Amino acid sequence: MTTFKLQKPEEEVRRVGFVLQKQGIHERIPAQVGLNIDVSGSMQGLFKRGDVQSAVERILPVALYFDDDGRIDTWVFSDGEKMASIAPASAKNYEGYVEREIVGNAELNGILWGGTDYGPVIRSNLMTYGLLEERAAGGLLGMIFGMKREELGEETRSGIPAINYFLTDGENTDREAAWNILEEAEHAESQIYYVMVGIGSDSFEFLRRAAKEFPNVGFVSVKDLSAFVGSDDAYEKLLPAELCAWLKHEHDDEDGDHH
Repeated sequence: MTTFKLQKPEEEVRRVGFVLQKQGIHERIPAQVGLNIDVSGSMQGLFKRGDVQSAVERILPVALYFDDDGRIDTWVFSDGEKMASIAPASAKNYEGYVEREIVGNAELNGILWGGTDYGPVIRSNLMTYGLLEERAAGGLLGMIFGMKREELGEETRSGIPAINYFLTDGENTDREAAWNILEEAEHAESQIYYVMVGIGSDSFEFLRRAAKEFPNVGFVSVKDLSAFVGSDDAYEKLLPAELCAWLKHEHDDEDGDHH
């Protein structure tokens, strides 16, 4: 079975650069790179076979190209509020990362192998990058009950756009809540682009619809994750034309007036 193992990071980073040049990006545009990993029960086989580890190793050169820190901000999620931000993947720790930080991580016992909801982890992404803030609600009720209201902003805390990869093999059960947070982020012109990687044969109606509706959401259909990450055109699929156009737009806005 075709798969991928990262052996020469510098060479892979150059390949990422070649792919971006084909899309008209001839100078490095700084970006933060994140990864949300579905840890629902149906994903167990992909973890056991090492496919998720291979995916982390394939995405890492993208982070090494874009991010000064050369790391992947990483989250795992299942259903409800069961999600967590874990140690970032990097060139220093990627070997054995999935087994060490996810499968064998006792702190994730209450999160692993549940169902599938997207909303809470998307909200965590936005808060981490400073795109979503909770503020005390105004008025008497806010004072009495300590109520909070959420505000979405355009620029990340660092002012650098974020690219977030989503690895998932099933439909989410929180469609309305996940749609609302994606819609709010898009309306606020938040500096984050989601590449939704749907693994397997599900129809992924929600992700396809989101990619069609929102200019900062893309969808990649992957029947076989191992074959996908091992393919010669993996970077072309991980860096689609719409993402590259979005990056150029964000970069041009930084050079000019950010609206």
